[in-house]
Amino acid sequence: MLTDSFSAITLPESLVTARFSDCDPFGHLNNARYIDYFLNAREDHLAQFYDFRLFQHVQQNQAGWVVSHTEISYVRPVKAAEEVVIRTGVIHFSDSLLAIEGAMLDRETRKLKTLCWIEFTYISFKTTRTYSHPDELKHLFGPLQLDPTIFAAGFLNRVKDLRQSTANAASAG
Repeated sequence: MLTDSFSAITLPESLVTARFSDCDPFGHLNNARYIDYFLNAREDHLAQFYDFRLFQHVQQNQAGWVVSHTEISYVRPVKAAEEVVIRTGVIHFSDSLLAIEGAMLDRETRKLKTLCWIEFTYISFKTTRTYSHPDELKHLFGPLQLDPTIFAAGFLNRVKDLRQSTANAASAG
């Protein structure tokens, strides 16, 4: 796990290998696959680090999240068979919105390769309308949320700050 440079929160992380079948003819991870990698890593992180099973929650509550907005910045390419570190964290939540950040880092240097923000809207599967997060979810999200000024400053500022901080960390290490 990695402590984010802008907060005291320890973010879960995992090592992932870019699969050949997920790459384009140039041998780079296909741009559409990055989102799959972030979503899969987040689901794994929820189970491994917080004992939260996404599918089980959806089945029990007949409510879950749908993607409502995504922003992504491809800073450095990920190549076929390359191992990268993916870390995820909560950057914002409200009554029915949850926003997560996924950062893909070079395994060796920890330089930023890709940053992604994914916003989810919590909906009832019975009504297919926006639904309020139950209190137990709000209690789960609260302590996990990164510094609120990160989300308020916006995506492009976050990319700039992480590019700089991961480059500085790589040169110091």
